[in-house]
Amino acid sequence: MKTLYFKTLHPSPIGFPDPAKDRIRMIAVHTTDTIILKGDEKQMISKFVEIFKNFDPDRIIGFRQDSDDFPYLIERAKKYGLLVNIGRKGEKIKQTGKYFRGIILKRALIPGRENIDLFSIAWRDFPSLPTKEIDELAEAIGIEGFKVVPDFKLHRMNDERLEKYLREYIETLLKIAEELIPFQESLSEITDIPIEDQTRMTIGEIVDTIITREMKKRGINSIRIGGRGKYEGGYVYLKAPGVYEKVVYLDFQSMYPNIIRIWNISPETVDSGSGEIVEIEGVKHTVIKDKKGVIPSLIENFLNRRMELRKILMERYDKKIDAEQKALKVLANAMYGYMGWNSATYYNRNAAELIAALARHYIKSVKNIIEKHKGEVIYIDTDGVQFINGDVDVILDAINSAYPLNIKIERIAERAVFWAKKKYAHLENDTVSAVGIEYIRRDYPPIMKEAQKLAVKHLLMNEKDKAKAIREDFRSRIKNRDFEIEDIAIVEQLTKKPEEYEKPTKASVAASILAKNYQINIHRGMYLKVVIVKGSGGPTYRARPMELASIEELDIEYYLKMYDDLMKRTFEPFHTSIKKVWF
Repeated sequence: MKTLYFKTLHPSPIGFPDPAKDRIRMIAVHTTDTIILKGDEKQMISKFVEIFKNFDPDRIIGFRQDSDDFPYLIERAKKYGLLVNIGRKGEKIKQTGKYFRGIILKRALIPGRENIDLFSIAWRDFPSLPTKEIDELAEAIGIEGFKVVPDFKLHRMNDERLEKYLREYIETLLKIAEELIPFQESLSEITDIPIEDQTRMTIGEIVDTIITREMKKRGINSIRIGGRGKYEGGYVYLKAPGVYEKVVYLDFQSMYPNIIRIWNISPETVDSGSGEIVEIEGVKHTVIKDKKGVIPSLIENFLNRRMELRKILMERYDKKIDAEQKALKVLANAMYGYMGWNSATYYNRNAAELIAALARHYIKSVKNIIEKHKGEVIYIDTDGVQFINGDVDVILDAINSAYPLNIKIERIAERAVFWAKKKYAHLENDTVSAVGIEYIRRDYPPIMKEAQKLAVKHLLMNEKDKAKAIREDFRSRIKNRDFEIEDIAIVEQLTKKPEEYEKPTKASVAASILAKNYQINIHRGMYLKVVIVKGSGGPTYRARPMELASIEELDIEYYLKMYDDLMKRTFEPFHTSIKKVWF
């Protein structure tokens, strides 16, 4: 497909561009190579439209073009009496949107062309990213070297520096697309949902589309079984906080689709008439066994196809084949959550409850098998079981012989640290994989997250002196204000209008300043980078937008306390003396 990539830059002195007063400084367009448009704004916009129409792309790829680039281009074009009518036959761009996981996810519909906004993919498929910005997305998939510059700092750059930054942005955009688009194409091919639509849908909505299609073939229009009451979910277990060596991590993800397939659990088979009674873990429901359900049938097709693809991949690597098998895995694993999703067309709370109960039963059975074969279980959650000791191959064979669950080794960590349930880190081949730790959350400043990330790695590598040196070095940097303002900012999301909050939050206080003093358009779902300045009152009342504060104004004592508390928690398990702690 002929693909056009682009990005506009329209920096603002206060970091919140307004098309009514802030001009477009540059536009980058990539077709066969990258062209940077700069100079007179009217000529820039006209040239962009000319390049676009001459190239006549089938597909447009950008990052936040739906919420940022296209709306800004359209508004600035109006100033000069220009039109950004870039549909295949010269049609206007239609701007629309939907409420999606806390924000209004905007969409630009361009007739006759596919428009793929990588931000919508980041929002859906990478929920742990703090702000879902392009540099976070790049780092998450192994692309390093690019760092987003805050808008108010872009405003201060000269044209040479700005052009260099814009070229790096487009280069990063191309690399991300190369990694992510094959998976999205596979997801669309499997589901028969156009890529432009499915990238703006939740996985639940995608699964709902597939299941609805198959259910209607059987003449079933919708299902609502079991009400909305809560039910017991997965089994979570932690033996004790601490550091352990040679931790085997068995992946449970494939267990859920296999439970559904083996037990024939589907919205139309559980508590929907006569069936066999299944009673497990205090849960009792009936399941129709003599006719295969829609979801078990879909899962079986997905798993069989995935097995075929994985055999091919063992002989030769192919990016498209790998993308397809990953898409099949995602769809198969999403089937369990679908049945308990209140918005599902074929909702069956009882089916979801039964799957969770069966999973708890199997997980506890797996724990017993591991312990029977002299393994010591350290941690269990819905994703997997982690243990030390015992013969790994013997244990794995025993589990899969006893239960047809297809449980596999996810990794064997050289060392692992556990702080609490759902908060741990693994070291494997000099790489740290972390769950629930502060440095993968948005409510800590980047400088502290960087310190923690480095410290954890060195602690897991048994380099205690290096970890301590990092701890002291970063503390000294904070104390001496040796950082950029964005390095100390905390990301806060505005979940409603500032005046709607019963109690002030850091986000609402910062947003109120922007709205009242600078007439910035504030909206629900907006992310703000907030700092705490010196003054009277609690930290919430001293919150300021990062763009409007100086490093000299910051309450450094507030940040030092936050840092000390964070590092104390980080180091704590490494001082605990329990079995298998390695120092």
